[in-house]
Amino acid sequence: MRVAVDFEECLKDSPRFRAALEEVEGDVMELELKLEKLVKLCIAMIDTGKAFCVANKQFMNGIRDLAQYSSHDGLVENSLTKFSDSLHEMVNYHTILFDQTQRSIKMQLQTFVKEDIRKFKEAKKQFEKVSEEKENALAKNAQVPRNKQHEVEEAAHILTATRKCFRHIALDYVLQINVLQSKRRSEILKSMLSFMYAHLAFFHQGYDLFSELGPYMKDLGAQLNRLAVDAEKEKREMEQKHSTIQQKDFSSDETKLEYNVDAANGIVMEGYLFKRASNAFKTWNRRWFSIQNNQLVYQKKFKDNPTVVVEDLRLCTVKPCEDVERRFCFEVVSPTKSCILQADSEKLRQAWIQAVQASIATAYRDKGEDSEVERKAAPPAGSPEFGAETKEKLLKGESSLQRVQSIAGNAVCCDCGLADPRWASINLGITLCIECSGIHRWAEAKAGSSLFTA
Repeated sequence: MRVAVDFEECLKDSPRFRAALEEVEGDVMELELKLEKLVKLCIAMIDTGKAFCVANKQFMNGIRDLAQYSSHDGLVENSLTKFSDSLHEMVNYHTILFDQTQRSIKMQLQTFVKEDIRKFKEAKKQFEKVSEEKENALAKNAQVPRNKQHEVEEAAHILTATRKCFRHIALDYVLQINVLQSKRRSEILKSMLSFMYAHLAFFHQGYDLFSELGPYMKDLGAQLNRLAVDAEKEKREMEQKHSTIQQKDFSSDETKLEYNVDAANGIVMEGYLFKRASNAFKTWNRRWFSIQNNQLVYQKKFKDNPTVVVEDLRLCTVKPCEDVERRFCFEVVSPTKSCILQADSEKLRQAWIQAVQASIATAYRDKGEDSEVERKAAPPAGSPEFGAETKEKLLKGESSLQRVQSIAGNAVCCDCGLADPRWASINLGITLCIECSGIHRWAEAKAGSSLFTA
């Protein structure tokens, strides 16, 4: 049976994990409603003997409704549909099934709802509580000023403890979800199969009809036995995996720092970052960022369309940002705008900076522009800028140059006004002719500063 929520994705607490949780939670809530509806219909059938036929038809409709709901599971859907059709043909022969119906339908499904789904709800409530605590700890840790070391250490300790607790609770919650998803099939079918055998035993009038249904029911019973064995095996495997992951050392609690410019899915790196808004309040918001398709994008939820921060990485640069109050900040600069981002640690900041730089280099390599558009380093910071010396070198790099020149004011040199400039400063968002760029670089070298820093 397919695992509903992946244990490894749980540790990332990514939007994919949250989306999977949202889907499963809605599914379980709907299942509970369907089962409670079925049980209530069964009680009505037992209590209303004189109106038994009407109640029985409603109950059959409830079975058919549950079958339609189980359209994703062919075994459940086909079995419940077949049972419902047969029972509708038997409605005129029913006289007394109340006692067996109460044992096979009411008690068994109510037990499943009251015990298994109740455990799921309790685990859900505990997960939501610790999830909120983790979000608060992350926000508090990010807001601590760099010059208050004791507050920094306190916030870091709280965040580490909260994350460790969150991962243990999240793993328990995922285990509960997967066990519930594995068990509910056999519980529903076992209950319904018992109910069907009650009809076969008590009503000889329907023997001919049930004799045709009997072989199918026996085959389903054999499948249930195999399902029970498989479910128990899956439960042991999931418990073993749960135990193995739970024994991992979360003391460092450091997110994976790997990036891969040649990733098969096209995502070089992804993870949470705080982004400073460009509004007057300069608010910080935590978003899921990723480097993909030669772009830097982010999204709040997994189903949201990604918001593009940098449309073309070849026209940007990245550098650490130390002139803001928050720690672990870095800046992504393009000719038209800049974006200040904050990682959760210094290691993560360096990883993101390296990932962006590697993606820039890969973008130039893939576009065949390495030899046409040179990226030069400023003396103190070693930051890249790009330029070209001759029109012959721009034959293949024309698209990047045209993008910069298309910005208002960049069609001419910002110093002398000469048309068709061939040098650009990413930080300042300006263009220069080769003579003015040489003068600026000579002045920067003499003063020990950098005008074209990235």
